[in-house]
Amino acid sequence: MGDRPQLLPLLYAPTALPCCGPAPAGKNITIGRNASNPSTLNYFLQTHNGYVGDNDMDEAAVPAIDPARIQWPADGMHTTNDIPLATIQGYLKAGRPVIAWVMDKQHFVLVIGWDAATPDTLYINDPGFNRATYSYSNDVVGWRLFDME
Repeated sequence: MGDRPQLLPLLYAPTALPCCGPAPAGKNITIGRNASNPSTLNYFLQTHNGYVGDNDMDEAAVPAIDPARIQWPADGMHTTNDIPLATIQGYLKAGRPVIAWVMDKQHFVLVIGWDAATPDTLYINDPGFNRATYSYSNDVVGWRLFDME
């Protein structure tokens, strides 16, 4: 692995919308007859009681997209950064969608890998901001985990 970044296949996965839309696509899961992306996920959630309040996504609604292939597991909600970095790396290696809660609980991002030289640096997919990394120890304040086949 050396000094090269540990980038894993982009798993377009659900989280607060932009983060979640990509995960099913990475597993070739469609939403209806459409590709999974933030727009199709948003429409699905709007039409399937997928929001709580004005814009809070209900993670438990996401599996209805394809119940045989998407699960919101008992260990899916983490409101603090309580998962060891080695465990996060293991989830990523196994292809499990990992969504980090960042910016003082204001934003979600899809984690796609880490820097081998400085493992605290997480590489992310964030269509909402022009940012490629966050710090595991300084920026992540929680996690959302889904199981997708």
